[in-house]
Formats: sequence, structure tokens, C-alpha cells
Amino acid sequence: MSLRRLLSLAASTGLLAGAIGAATTSVAALNDPEYAKQYGAQIIGAKAAWDAGIFGEGIDIAIVDSGVHLTHQDLRANVIQGIDFVNDDDRAQDDNEHGTHVAGIAAAVIDNGGTVGVAPKARIMPVKVLDENFVTVGSDVGAGIRWAVDHGAEVINLSLGSAGQSVFGPSSQEAVAYAWSKGVICVFAAGNDFVADSGFSDEPAIVVSSTNRSDQKSSFSNGVGDARWGLAAPGSDVFSTIWVSDEQTNTYASLSGTSMSAPHVAGAAALLRGAGLSPQQTVDRLLGTAKDLGPAGPDMQFGHGRVDVAKAIEGLRPGATAGPATAAPAPTPAPAPTPTTSGSSGGSAPSGTTATTRRTAANPSVARSGPTAAPGTTASPAPPTDPAAATVEAPVEATPSGDPDDGFLDVGPASEDPDVVIVDAPVGAVRRAPWGWVALAAVLALAVGSYAGRLVWRRRNDNAI
Repeated sequence: MSLRRLLSLAASTGLLAGAIGAATTSVAALNDPEYAKQYGAQIIGAKAAWDAGIFGEGIDIAIVDSGVHLTHQDLRANVIQGIDFVNDDDRAQDDNEHGTHVAGIAAAVIDNGGTVGVAPKARIMPVKVLDENFVTVGSDVGAGIRWAVDHGAEVINLSLGSAGQSVFGPSSQEAVAYAWSKGVICVFAAGNDFVADSGFSDEPAIVVSSTNRSDQKSSFSNGVGDARWGLAAPGSDVFSTIWVSDEQTNTYASLSGTSMSAPHVAGAAALLRGAGLSPQQTVDRLLGTAKDLGPAGPDMQFGHGRVDVAKAIEGLRPGATAGPATAAPAPTPAPAPTPTTSGSSGGSAPSGTTATTRRTAANPSVARSGPTAAPGTTASPAPPTDPAAATVEAPVEATPSGDPDDGFLDVGPASEDPDVVIVDAPVGAVRRAPWGWVALAAVLALAVGSYAGRLVWRRRNDNAI
């Protein structure tokens, strides 16, 4: 299999800890020692939400990706039933690494001796559409979005993109529109072509570009472009859970890419949904409270700015409903969720839905609104509680297994820290090289029509970014 693993010296030396100045928060109250390496959660102020008792409880985040390591010590208590479109079964086990890393950023369990996700009591719904080589049939992504909506997700993270997306736009517009019509927020990674934009325009989805520890643009990151709802979030050298093998359930590593930026925002959206905000209020508040970066006001690189959870949750409390003054106006009017009797999200369930309960070890008895399955179907039961879920294993940092050439045409440096040794990166990146060579490669790639080449090579496929 072609695994693209990244190992940084920061993961073992703790170079990430305390590198963000005043934005860094105390970790004394957390029993998650690896949080010290999670500059992303720190710089966006996620701990302010936890201190306020807002954890994303009762909210389901669908991870439409390569699956999730179902027994990872930092994830298993939050994982609920998912689906595997690659192998056509209901066991969405990761065999790549990407989906596990993304899931940990969004919703790793709090106070278990490992890392912690932005929304640590949200539930993780794994939807596997990428195989071990980061490839899928394009229709699987749209099917995965619809499945997640019909099975109760409130937020869907999509750290992937279609070939030629920057030129022709995303390939799953209809599924994204369907999700929003049911009150479900889709969060997309902008992409790692570094000279292009996301390709999104008026689709009702949040599109996220990448920043580094200094709140600067990550060198590999696409801009959000003309996306209706654009944000930025940390994506350079982000420390999180990772899959190495099914037997190793305590592995972690740092990876780079807009793939890592999107789940910071998906977790933030889950926090606000869990605090009682509607889908539109959630989007408005995330945009209206973001830290402005680049030129004053919204721009094509950072959108409305870098997500700021600490500001977004000001005045909220667990289960609260936002008043008129709490939501900032959206930059472009968006369609309100269409009332329906099936597939609606929690927190703003239309009339006709029934309250149901879904349980995990971390959320044993949290009621949610909306059906848990599509009309005429039966929701799959949550997996049985792992009897070893309360046992904390010592974290083991992942080690790479070679340097496979997966043929991806995405380029961009995998790390911006000269002290970090890159083995491989999820951005499909070339290794660190003199900037002259990188610039020359970019010019040549544009000259020969790199996007047309991607369309031929990965025709209608969607891939991790």
C-alpha cells in the first residue's frame, strides 16, 4: 500500500509547545500531555470553550475520508457507526492514516492522557471514501455526504478535493446543497496547490485555507477564492492521532496540509451547534468572530480570517440559544435549511422529527434531535463499548515506512520549520528544496497544463488534501 507518512522532530522534542505566545493557554487543567504539542487547538482558543463547559456534546461530526482508526485510544470512546464505501461494508477502519489524523484534530477525547480534539465530546462518524492510496470513485464522496446527512450528522468534514477543482469547482455540489437543505454544515479543505484558489464559489459550505504557527499563510495552501464562506485555520505541522496498523492504538504524528485546517473549523462548528446555535447562526458567528488576516476585511486567501473559538463562544453556555446580537451577518445570504421530516440535524430540528438517543462511551446518554436514518431504513447501532476504553496506553509517535511515490501532482513544501525533518506529507509534497527550484517547478507545471494532466490521470476522482 502507498502510505504517506510524516514524522517531525517536533513530535518527539516538543518544539511545538509554547510557540504561539499570548495565544497559548495553560494545560494544567487537562490530563492530556500531548496537548502541549497541539498549537492549533491552542491558537484558536479551544480551551475557552471547554472552560465554559462547551464540548460539542451530542453533535455528530462525519469524517468523510479514509476511515478512522476505530480502536485508537484517543478516538474509540467517541466513534459511532459509520460506513465503508471502498469495501462496501459498515466497518470504516482506516488503512491509510489521513482520516485518523483528521478525526483527532476535530474530536479526540479529552482527559485521557493523549491529545484532545477541538470538540472533544462530539461523536465521530467515519465515512470511508478514500482507499489506502488516497483514491476513490468520484461519486463515492457525494454518496458519503448524503449518507452522513441521512444518518444524523450535524457537521461533515471533507479534507479532500476533486481533480481540477481549482478550475472547474468541486465535484459534489448537489450533495453539498442537499446537506445544507437538511441543516448540515459541510467543511472543506481549500487544497494544496499553493498558487491556486479553492475553486468554490456560491456552494453552501465553509472552505478553509491553512495558516502556520505565526498566523501566516502556509506556503502550500490554496486560498479560499470566491467561496461563499471562507475561513483559515492552522494546517502546518499539526499534531494529532494517526493510524499505523490496526494493532497499534496509541500512535501520533504531525502532518501538514489544508486537510489539517478543515477539522479545526469542523470542531469549532460542532462546539457552537452543541451550544444551541442553528446552522446559519453557527456559520455567521464563525465568520463574524474570525481573526482578520492579510488585507483588512474578507480576502481570497484567508476569507474572513483565522477561526477564533474563544471569541465565537463568548456569551454562550452549554445548550444556550443565541440571541439576536450574537450572530454576525453572513457576507452572502444563504438558503435557510428546508423543513423536512427526515435527515434533519440536531439543535434546529424541523417539526415532525422525533428525539432519538445515540450513545458512546464518552457520551452515554445524550439526546439528539432528528432521525438517525434515512426514511424507510433502520439506523445501524453504535459499536459496542470497548471494554478496554478506559485503559490509557502510553503514546507512541508514528514512524514512517519508506518514501513511496504515489504519483500525485500536488506540490508544496510539507513544513515551514527548518528544524523539522520531513519524511513524507499528506500534501503530496516534494521534499524541501531551494525556492528557485520550487518556483521553476511551479512555472513548468503551469506551462504544461498541470490541471489538465490531473484530470486525465485522476479522472473524476476525489483525493485527500
